[in-house]
Amino acid sequence: MAYREAGAAGAVLAVLLALLLVYRLTRGVEKKCAAVVVVGDVGRSPRMCYHATSLVQHGWKVRVIGYFDTRLPPALEGKVECVPLYNPPAFVARLPRALFALVALIKVPLVALSLFHALAGRASAPEVVVVQTPPAIPSLLVARIACVLRGSRLVIDWHNLGYTILGLKLGASSKLVRLAERLERWSGRRADAHFFVTKGMRDVLVKSWGLQGTPRVLYDRPGQNFCPVTLQERGKLLTRLADDIGDEGLRNGHAVVVTSTSWTPDEDMDMLLDAMSKYEETAQNPRMALPPISLLITGKGPLRDMYKAKFATRAEAEKWTKVNMNTAWLAAEDYPRLLSAADLGISLHSSSSGLDLPMKVVDMLGSGLLVCALDFPCLKELVQPRVNGEVFQDSNGLAQAMVRLLQGFPDEHEAGEIAGNFLTGPTPRTWNENWDQVVLPLLPS
Repeated sequence: MAYREAGAAGAVLAVLLALLLVYRLTRGVEKKCAAVVVVGDVGRSPRMCYHATSLVQHGWKVRVIGYFDTRLPPALEGKVECVPLYNPPAFVARLPRALFALVALIKVPLVALSLFHALAGRASAPEVVVVQTPPAIPSLLVARIACVLRGSRLVIDWHNLGYTILGLKLGASSKLVRLAERLERWSGRRADAHFFVTKGMRDVLVKSWGLQGTPRVLYDRPGQNFCPVTLQERGKLLTRLADDIGDEGLRNGHAVVVTSTSWTPDEDMDMLLDAMSKYEETAQNPRMALPPISLLITGKGPLRDMYKAKFATRAEAEKWTKVNMNTAWLAAEDYPRLLSAADLGISLHSSSSGLDLPMKVVDMLGSGLLVCALDFPCLKELVQPRVNGEVFQDSNGLAQAMVRLLQGFPDEHEAGEIAGNFLTGPTPRTWNENWDQVVLPLLPS
């Protein structure tokens, strides 16, 4: 008797759930409503924040779906609906790599259900869903299913290939990596539109993956806050930073060199350390006319303390007098100002796929800052040697580029002569101009 009652109750519950699902799935889309999806920290995803800002500026109602560990840019505060995803407990991220598969089996379905509910579990669905990849799993599959069920248009914004990033952690030959590639290829193949950060990525994916949907290259562009500052603003910022971090070189005419990092194995900080050591040795020769430099490394991450100790040990052992190294975690509004106030920027970004471009370089160039960037296949789409920067392959190349660019500083030096060329080129100068040209024509009117 009890079993029959339980079975009847279960059947009734199943019918009610089915009716609820049908009700929700038969409601139409909300016109001029867009969902911007980041299965990550939205505040640290500038490109997706720019998408949301542009949509708002063109009169769209925007739901931002993701994690909100970092404050949103002021341009979005109070202007978008924030829909948080399920956030696994913090200890999960600290579990050993050997348990990766087990963690994924638990975490991915929970995040997938949370994302599906955010996209498809409302009375009205967004007319357009813009989803960032990576992470590709479970973002692409869930977004695709939700859009099919609710009649939303799916737009995939390809920043990189997720399986190649997983390959850095597990090894390219891992069965999980091969499985991730197949799933990413299948779930990302069909969309109404695809945006790519490089022509190289577009060409490879359209040809080898057979993408269906309108493909467009949408280059990263600096936000409006990444722009040159006045000499007075520069002086105020460097004086304040000198007080905050205790580097008197910032107010005493040192060349200011800046790099940003997430302090993970993805970026080779040993290469930077070796390059600084080589620069120090060269700058000790007065005939080289090289300035002392204040190196500022911004960002947070797990390897920060280890590398701070390595830099300090190396500097003490070699008795550095020409290179001061400091780390800093800047307020969101101060980072663009620092780039504008610096004399040289360094990017250690090494692409897992060889097909993406580092946003940090875009921001540096937008601020009028000359860049030395670690070379990889698609970098030529952004950095042109002797035009808006230099490229290098190793620590020797970076040290040589710094010597060449800073020799004669501050009176006559090559960095000062070519900085800012990015701002006067023929391509769209700002994100808004670029977005209006590439994205706006593809949106429903």
